[in-house]
Amino acid sequence: MKKIILLMVVLTLTVALTACAGGTAPVTPAVPAPTPEPIPEPVPEPAEDDADYEETTYDYGAYEYEERPRELVTITDFDGNVAEVRQNPSIVAVYDQGILDIMYTIGFDRFGIETLIVPNPNGLPSVLQGINDIPDLRVLDGGTLFYVNWDVLDLVPPELIILGARSFGMNAAGDRLDPDDVAEFRATTEERYAETSFVRLTINARDSDLLNDMTANAEVMAQIWPHIADDLMYEIDSIREGMKYVAAVAEESGFRAVFLMMTTPDNFSLFLANSRMDMVYEEFGFTPVIPPEDLGDFTDQHGFEARAEFVLALDPDVIFLLDRNQMNDNIPESAGFTALLSDPIIQRTSAYLGGHIYALYPQEWYTVVGGFASARQMVADMMRFVESFRNAE
Repeated sequence: MKKIILLMVVLTLTVALTACAGGTAPVTPAVPAPTPEPIPEPVPEPAEDDADYEETTYDYGAYEYEERPRELVTITDFDGNVAEVRQNPSIVAVYDQGILDIMYTIGFDRFGIETLIVPNPNGLPSVLQGINDIPDLRVLDGGTLFYVNWDVLDLVPPELIILGARSFGMNAAGDRLDPDDVAEFRATTEERYAETSFVRLTINARDSDLLNDMTANAEVMAQIWPHIADDLMYEIDSIREGMKYVAAVAEESGFRAVFLMMTTPDNFSLFLANSRMDMVYEEFGFTPVIPPEDLGDFTDQHGFEARAEFVLALDPDVIFLLDRNQMNDNIPESAGFTALLSDPIIQRTSAYLGGHIYALYPQEWYTVVGGFASARQMVADMMRFVESFRNAE
């Protein structure tokens, strides 16, 4: 009966957000070293005796190009579309920030990219701003995440365009396009640049399948840039092991968790299972405060509006908070986080009483999702729970 009442409360809440928008230092992509080193073996699984997880970061080194293969390869992109792509393109447009994160982490010189076209390079999230300062990399403004700017592509036609989830969603004036106009915009663009390969590599922002999406994207990139296949798979293996370690401890704890995004000091968007923040429950193994079977097929891309009283009614053992107001500065333990901890209603929750309320880095969890550095930061954020739980034993 309690499940039914609680479900009725949840499903009557209004979707709050209408647009997509801690203590551990943010992960900064490694700057390539002057000499290459061998690829280390993947991180082994934690032993049965619960050996401590240790994160490792590989220094990829510079890549010496002799003759890069230019064969055509057949790939299947995020949408399931099959495309012919010529290997090792050096002029590339990228409209997905998670893919930019992957390239930044490995190193654009390792990819062999000489000209990079990105949406609004001066407006990139702070964790990606260093792209503008990479020596010998020409960075051009290719429009926005929604608008592919023909004026730039006409001057410097890319060999490959990697599209994101929002690509072609707006016109030059910033007006949103309906699905038919989106399809026409893309078709016209592909016809205009007939010598360019188009692929969409992104993640599902509605019902997250983060690790599988990242793996699929890395496998496609490994086909296009085969000389860095081992580098890409090393990162995927390392991230997978970190997630598995956290999930093992989360399962052991049996704690029920909830993900909150602060929109104002008094309001939150609450993300349950089957949402864009499902990685908290799937990859990181926390039990959701409301079981997925009680939600049916419902998904909540933008979260539910909720106040402190509703959070108390759910009474989670763990609360993860992202302060959306700090997205630009990427501050986790913000004034909003302090206000949450000071709320007398939140102070009655099991999460507060057990000391399990954690602030998250906004950009890594919301805007640059799907990248290697962002996924490593996710693991680092979750490791704060692991350390706290272990220290309390």
